[in-house]
Amino acid sequence: MLEVKEREILRIAEQYVLYKLDVNEGLFWLFNVDEGTCFKLNETSFFILSNIDGKTPTSKILKRFHSRYPDEDTEKVTKDFEEIIENLKRRNVLVVNTSKGK
Repeated sequence: MLEVKEREILRIAEQYVLYKLDVNEGLFWLFNVDEGTCFKLNETSFFILSNIDGKTPTSKILKRFHSRYPDEDTEKVTKDFEEIIENLKRRNVLVVNTSKGK
């Protein structure tokens, strides 16, 4: 099982822009402005990405994620969260924020 690092702070890489289209259906997009590509996101991925601000520890975002699914198995919710985070890090969408001021 993957593990959320207690104090790890992530940010969305500079070439990516997160966007929610204001319609009832909830269309969520991630744009790579350098390459001109876009990715349609599900609501779960959008929620996680929209909470990553370069200041908040990943462990605190995980707690917010758990609060969205109070009736679900805690281990499953944690595993889903960790898999999404790791996938986004592997794709270089998320990077560790090494800057203290950002």
